[in-house]
Amino acid sequence: MAITLLIIIFLINMVGALYLLIKLLKLKKEQAPDREYKRMINHMSPYLWTSLIISVILFIIALIVGGF
Repeated sequence: MAITLLIIIFLINMVGALYLLIKLLKLKKEQAPDREYKRMINHMSPYLWTSLIISVILFIIALIVGGF
């Protein structure tokens, strides 16, 4: 059970990182100005906070279930 939760945490974070990497590469390819990078971060901020909160909660649950 604990391993499954840790794998879920890993997958959630990897999907978020992959999405950001794809967006970053797209902006670099288009030679976008700095304001576009700021807009991307502002757009992604709620997702990043949600991902962080879910990851922390699942990690704590995994620790409790796994018996530390």
